[in-house]
Amino acid sequence: MKYKEAEILVIEALKEGLDSSSDEARVVAINKADENTRLFGGGGLLDSMGVVILLSDLEDKLDDEYDVILSLASDSTMSKTRSPFRNVKSLAKYIIAAVEEEQK
Repeated sequence: MKYKEAEILVIEALKEGLDSSSDEARVVAINKADENTRLFGGGGLLDSMGVVILLSDLEDKLDDEYDVILSLASDSTMSKTRSPFRNVKSLAKYIIAAVEEEQK
């Protein structure tokens, strides 16, 4: 998996997670998302439940589109000092590393 594929995967999952209850500012921010878009933490688009839902959606997409089954929300990942969920870029890089590790 290449970086751009992972970045697009994350952004598509964000957009697919939008629903009619999403506030207008959040919808605009997600539709303009790029690799620097903050996902979690100060000023992030998602709360902790939103991150869990996003990770679940990404796991489903990885299974459906890449035939890769893995868990993105492990205990060790969730407790890291520097979260891989802080922005689109860090999450895309984390997904690439997780997929590579799974395919070994």
